[in-house]
Amino acid sequence: MEAHGDRNWLRGDPSWWGLGSKQNPPLIRNSEIYIPSSLGTPSSEHRFGWARQRMRPLAWPILKPVAWSPFFLLSSIFPLIFTGNTPDDQFVSGALFIISWILLIVPVSNARNAQPTSSDNLLILPIDWVLLSVGCLLFLSHIYYSPLLGWVAYAVFWTAFLRSIKMISEVFSIPPARIIAPLERSTWDSRYLPERWEVHSQSWKRGKISSTSIGEGKLVLYGFTRENTDFISISYICKFGFVQDCLFDSHPHSYEIIKVLREPDFDFSQVEWPMELIVFDEEE
Repeated sequence: MEAHGDRNWLRGDPSWWGLGSKQNPPLIRNSEIYIPSSLGTPSSEHRFGWARQRMRPLAWPILKPVAWSPFFLLSSIFPLIFTGNTPDDQFVSGALFIISWILLIVPVSNARNAQPTSSDNLLILPIDWVLLSVGCLLFLSHIYYSPLLGWVAYAVFWTAFLRSIKMISEVFSIPPARIIAPLERSTWDSRYLPERWEVHSQSWKRGKISSTSIGEGKLVLYGFTRENTDFISISYICKFGFVQDCLFDSHPHSYEIIKVLREPDFDFSQVEWPMELIVFDEEE
């Protein structure tokens, strides 16, 4: 989900927004909130502080397969209505039904897993697992009790599908991005974090270092390395496990996150950004 190549690593691949390959995406896009000036942002004169790293928009890997999903869900009922037109009506109907949910669940799961620092918990995907389970139980019951329960199950499956689409749209409403800064790994000590933070590692490491609950999601500190430079990232992981831009106008917790960013522990002004990883507006 990250842009390939050092030049586009922070601001994102120009092709994601229909720009030419030689064009630089702007430092700030519509609805993005500036990183607090007290923390600094890398510039041609000042190569320190935090920077936003944009990730690939979710629409790219998700929209096409999800758009086909309702077609297969609708088609799954035809072999049972117009019987005798397939070698095995029940098998074809079941296959079409399974394909519809695969086209919904698998691309969403893959898109989330491709995001750095996202959750890998399958059960918190934006899928209505409860109604989907109820539909499956009703479908099994119709075999033993009444064929009418099969039609009730089909209605429940459609309700679960539409509710899942609504949840996926909620994830889409805020683009994926994280805030990152270079640091000297030996200077990090999680003991100095405020009490609200749950510490997973006292020292800097590659992976989850600390987290704190904000709203229905979590703000998570991760360590990683690129171009022989150590970094720390702040990612907001929403209730569905996706990374969402924590400094975005429509994000309900952006201003609470800004307060957290202004804490002294997050002022990393001692390590310069590698020149090859940042794009200066003067070059545009």
